[in-house]
Amino acid sequence: MLTAMIAACGLWGVSWIGGKKLDSAWGVLLPCAVIPLIALLDLSFNQWRLVVVIALLATVVMLYHRRLRHYLLLPSCVALAGGMAALSLNFGLA
Repeated sequence: MLTAMIAACGLWGVSWIGGKKLDSAWGVLLPCAVIPLIALLDLSFNQWRLVVVIALLATVVMLYHRRLRHYLLLPSCVALAGGMAALSLNFGLA
């Protein structure tokens, strides 16, 4: 789980190093708080994959929605952190 949280928070650092300032960190920090709560449910690998697919689909929907574009980091960071959690679960790193 630590790997997923580091990856999600790393996105914020990478954008900062790239010279693009994020207006607010809650788009990254909120998913970092949600993923450990989801991890308490002790999901299987297939259930983590479902979380990632739903988050990716939400990202696509939010990309084309005029008002929801501002919140685009929420599902994309959940997808990234969920994917890292699924990988760590699949390879027995957790």
